[in-house]
Amino acid sequence: MKRKIITTGLIVLGLAVTGVLMHLYGETAAEKKRQQAVADEIIRLHVIANSDSEEDQQLKMKVKETIVTYLRGEMSRADSVGDARQVIREHIPDIEEIAKEKMQMEGYSYEVEASLGESYFPIKEYGDLTFPAGDYEALRVKIGKSNGRNWWCVMYPTLCFVDSTYQIVPDESKEKLKETLTNEEYEMLLAGGENVTYSSKIWEWLHNTF
Repeated sequence: MKRKIITTGLIVLGLAVTGVLMHLYGETAAEKKRQQAVADEIIRLHVIANSDSEEDQQLKMKVKETIVTYLRGEMSRADSVGDARQVIREHIPDIEEIAKEKMQMEGYSYEVEASLGESYFPIKEYGDLTFPAGDYEALRVKIGKSNGRNWWCVMYPTLCFVDSTYQIVPDESKEKLKETLTNEEYEMLLAGGENVTYSSKIWEWLHNTF
C-alpha cells in the first residue's frame, strides 16, 4: 500500500513538473517569436578584441568609436533594415580599412575581418531598452586573434553610443525603432525589461539544455 502511494505521488509530481515545463516552454516560445520579430528589424554591431589584455581592450574601444562614427554618416540614408544591410555590405572593405588605419595610428598591426551575418546574443541591456537573448543579424568585426571580450550595440536603427559615458538612447532612434515594431514588441524592450529578462533566462536554459 505504501509503495502504491509513493508511486502515485511520483506520477502526480511528474505530471505537475511536465505541466510547468510545458507552460514555461509555451511562454518562452511566444517570447522567442517576439524576439525574432524584433531581430528582423535591427542590425547589431559586434566588435571582438584580440585578447583580454588592457591594451587590446582599449584598442577595441577606439576601433569601435571609429567604426560607429563612420557608419553613422553612411547609415543616415537608410530608411529600412534592408537599406541598412545594403549600406553595410557595400562598405565592408572600407570598414576593414578604417579599422586598420586606426590601429596603425595606435601602433598595432593586427588583421581585421568584417562580415555581416547571424550571431547568437545573450540578453543585453542598452540604456533603458532590454533586448532578449536570441539570434540577430550583426556586423561582426574581429580584431587579430579575436580571443578577447566583445563590445556590441544596435547599428540600425542608430542606437550606438560614441561616448559610452552618456548611455541614453536618442528619442529619434527610439521613434524609428517604434515605427518598425508592434506596440507589444516595443513595450517588451522598454524600461527594466523584467519580463524580457525572465523569459530570456528560461530560453537560454532551454537553448543550452536541448
